[in-house]
Amino acid sequence: MTTLPPRTSGRRRLLDICCKQGGASKGYADAGFDVIGVDREPQPRYPYPFIQADLRDLDPEWIAANFDAAAASPPCWAHSDLAHRTGREYEDFIPETRALLQAAGLPYVIENVEGAPLEDPLVLCGTMFDGLRVSRHRLFESNVPLTAPRTCPKRHPLHYTLDKRKAHYGQLDEWTAFVMVTGGGNCSKAAASDAMGGLDWMTKDGMNQSVPPAYTRWIGQQIHAHLDVVALAAA
Repeated sequence: MTTLPPRTSGRRRLLDICCKQGGASKGYADAGFDVIGVDREPQPRYPYPFIQADLRDLDPEWIAANFDAAAASPPCWAHSDLAHRTGREYEDFIPETRALLQAAGLPYVIENVEGAPLEDPLVLCGTMFDGLRVSRHRLFESNVPLTAPRTCPKRHPLHYTLDKRKAHYGQLDEWTAFVMVTGGGNCSKAAASDAMGGLDWMTKDGMNQSVPPAYTRWIGQQIHAHLDVVALAAA
C-alpha cells in the first residue's frame, strides 16, 4: 500500500474505509485521531490523507500494522429506500467489510443506514446532539461497547419544507429549523452544512451521503477510552 504520513505525536491513527468526502472522518479527527481515508473513487475534496483503493483489495495485516482502529461506511444501496422503491438489486458489501475488520483485529466501527444487517448496532439521531438540525438515523456496529449520548424522542421536530402540500409550509426557517438534507431540494447547500455541523468543503451530494461529524466524534471518544483501558491493562 501507499507510504503513510508520519503519525502526529501523541495521536492514534484510524483508517476510514469508504470515506467519500469525509464527514465521518472529520468526527474521528475531532475525537483526536490521525485519520487516513480510503475510497475506490477519487475524492478530491477529502480533507485528510487519502488512498484510492477498493475495500476488497485491503490487507488486514497492513491495517493491523499501521492503525490503532478502523471504521467503514460500505455502500448502503442494497438497504436504502432507493432499492425498496425501484426493486433493483445492489451488491451488499457489509459481510466482506466485517470480515476484513475482524481479521485486522483492531477496534472497529461499521456505519450504515437503517435496515442494514448490522450486528447489535447503536442507533444515533441528530436530536441526540446539541447544535444539529437533522434527524438522520444511522446504525453503528462495533466490537467495542458503544452508548448514545441520550435517547431519541418518539416524535422528531418538524422539518423545513418547500412542499406546499405540507401543513407547516412557509412557517419554518431553513437556518433555525430541522432540515431534510436529501430529496426535493428541501434546503440550500449552506443551510444543510450548518444543520449537519459544518461540512462546507463538501458538495451537496457529499452531504447527502454523509453522517454528521458529531456522531463519529462521539463514537471516536469511546474508541479512545477503550484503547486507554487496553493500554493500561497491558502496562
